[in-house]
Amino acid sequence: MENQTKRLLTILEAAELLTIKVSRLRTAVFRKEIPYIKIGRLVRFKEDDLMNWVSENTQKVKKGFIDELFS
Repeated sequence: MENQTKRLLTILEAAELLTIKVSRLRTAVFRKEIPYIKIGRLVRFKEDDLMNWVSENTQKVKKGFIDELFS
């Protein structure tokens, strides 16, 4: 029930949240690279979906890589 009361983000708000340009976000939507909601012609985003997408797309550093860099 809590998720239903959360506000949907506009493309400008989502771009600010992700710290990317609006044009890059539009490209990601066009390529279906990022989760979004289409309401008629409007594109909206759920903040939770965006944060999950960021987590899923975060590249992991190989274990021991940092040690190799500084040794």
